[in-house]
Amino acid sequence: MSGIVGWITGKIKWLLLIAAIGGPVLAFFSWQDGERVRTIAAKGIEAQASVEGATRTKRRRGGTSYSIDLAWKDKNGQDRTAEKISVSTEFASRIITNDKLTVDTLKIKYLPDEPGKDAVIIADDAARQADQDSEMIYVGAGAGAIGIVGSALFFLLGRRRSDEEPQAA
Repeated sequence: MSGIVGWITGKIKWLLLIAAIGGPVLAFFSWQDGERVRTIAAKGIEAQASVEGATRTKRRRGGTSYSIDLAWKDKNGQDRTAEKISVSTEFASRIITNDKLTVDTLKIKYLPDEPGKDAVIIADDAARQADQDSEMIYVGAGAGAIGIVGSALFFLLGRRRSDEEPQAA
């Protein structure tokens, strides 16, 4: 193949190879995050946290993500904080209006033995985040399956064609 068809075919091969590797990686990390959310929801201690700030991040290729900073007192009366806690866009639209926070406090759950943001979830947003992680598991698995099958077909067809071509000696 030559010209534009060969160029497009080469790009598709690489895209399928990336999907074959990236899809399962995405599925694994989404599963891991979903398990983290479910563990904290089941075993976490509930507390009322004050919202210290919110951040909106716009990506170059579109899409917006939201995170918030929290502070609360744990069961022993110690001050604790967690910064850049991810929230869903749906939840962010409920607590942010006209670029201003509409809430002062949120109900959270946290694991007392683990510090940092990975041990904190917002109780009202936990179910949405777990659902989102479940969806991403399917997306990653689907991309991986398409990538593996497509890559196998492309590379096998490419090998068969090169075997059929006459060898110049």
